[in-house]
Amino acid sequence: MKLSSVLQVKKRQKKSRLYHMIFLASGMLSIIFVLITFYGQNAGNFLMTVDYEAYKRGIILSKDDTFSNPQARLMTRAVDEAIDMNYAWLKLDEVKLAQGNYIDPDFDYIAYTFHLKNNGSETVDIGYHIRITDVYKNMDAAIRILVIEDDVETVYKKPESSSSGTPVAEIPNNIKPVHFLTDTIVTRKRIPNFKPGDVRKFSIVIWIEGTDPDTVDDILGGMVKLQMTFAIDTGS
Repeated sequence: MKLSSVLQVKKRQKKSRLYHMIFLASGMLSIIFVLITFYGQNAGNFLMTVDYEAYKRGIILSKDDTFSNPQARLMTRAVDEAIDMNYAWLKLDEVKLAQGNYIDPDFDYIAYTFHLKNNGSETVDIGYHIRITDVYKNMDAAIRILVIEDDVETVYKKPESSSSGTPVAEIPNNIKPVHFLTDTIVTRKRIPNFKPGDVRKFSIVIWIEGTDPDTVDDILGGMVKLQMTFAIDTGS
């Protein structure tokens, strides 16, 4: 098994029917509920890395802001039996207070908080990107990726396919999802003038969005792998 994790969907009809009835009774949109399992021995399904050159120049990662155990690579925990959900169910205050993985007592989803630090001696520009390294059965169309960078929230999603139904409102507080840049690149960002001693805090949350028109039976058995990479941005 690779270090990257695998996101696999499986079906439990009884639980699906139960949730379906609850949402129909409450007048909400009827959605398909699926169960997902994140498989990976000693690996999670989201990998965060600093490339070799940046690490040599003092760019490091840590689960906490003390940087007592600096790393070049961090991984989320493996999550299993996570029901598709939506933004309103996320416990973001608790996620942001976590050191590394946050485990929600009510729902299973990927939630990880970490810090990036310039522990070197020079000011540098840092570029980072999130990449889908593998996908099967269109699972990437149903996920949402929330990046909280120093308390600024951005939600990313794949554009709806031409066969999808009409998108529905899914995220409150006027947070409009940003489309993936390409089929494989979720986003590219830049941190300019990252000075020695500077620290940037990140929280990453990933879930299956139940109101997405692409969350259908066809994604059952699907999978997706993702990686976030930090590097020196030379501007070339």
